[in-house]
Amino acid sequence: MKENAQRMLAWLYPPDRSSRWVAIDELALVAPDLTSGGLQSTINYLESKKSLVTERLEGQLSVSITTHGMRALEEQLPAFSAKKRQWKGNWQGVFFLEAPAGDNNFRFLRRLLTNVAAVPVSRGMYLYPGELPEKVIFELNSSYVGSVMVVEFAQWVFGDEKEIIGSTLQLGDLVDAYSSISKEIDTLLTVDQTLISFTDQQKLRFSSIYDRLFGALQHDLGVQRAYFPQVENGVDLLFRLQTLSSMG
Repeated sequence: MKENAQRMLAWLYPPDRSSRWVAIDELALVAPDLTSGGLQSTINYLESKKSLVTERLEGQLSVSITTHGMRALEEQLPAFSAKKRQWKGNWQGVFFLEAPAGDNNFRFLRRLLTNVAAVPVSRGMYLYPGELPEKVIFELNSSYVGSVMVVEFAQWVFGDEKEIIGSTLQLGDLVDAYSSISKEIDTLLTVDQTLISFTDQQKLRFSSIYDRLFGALQHDLGVQRAYFPQVENGVDLLFRLQTLSSMG
């Protein structure tokens, strides 16, 4: 899924998985580099993938994300995953033993683990918060019996977990970004207008904030709240920003 499609689905993603309708004009502000033709093309693409639906409500063309669209976004951006948002600190470790003939040097498996946002601790060890996704389990059972070991644990015996995970995932940079974005959102929310009614300057400011927030979400594997609970996470910041929508 291309980035602009992700940007749109993120803006449409509802706080409580209920129906959230947004004026289609708002999508131009979350993907400002698209031309009007490009915007419509992306909307058409997402409709064809059953990721969103369009409807005329209150006299204006509006869009809403579907449950399929939510699942698609959660696969692309782990921070949106309900499992990650409820994660309690348990890990599964994938240890490479001896590469099978069909995957020399574990190249395919490394790519698969990277795609599901597993944490590379070393070339032969990956950590995944919670239970490994079904597609990873399927591949392990199909092609890596005797080549890989998976261990589950919930407690670190030696080594500073926060330091190791924080350094590997650069969580310090992430929480600094979220803290800064939170202050900008606070200021923006003092404007007593809906997003569509913003002045051109205010719309540019919104697009800039959304761009920074989306960029942070792209690097957020969904474990920040477990290590820095005092810092508002990216998805909750997005939900606050969504209160500017003209349709709620």
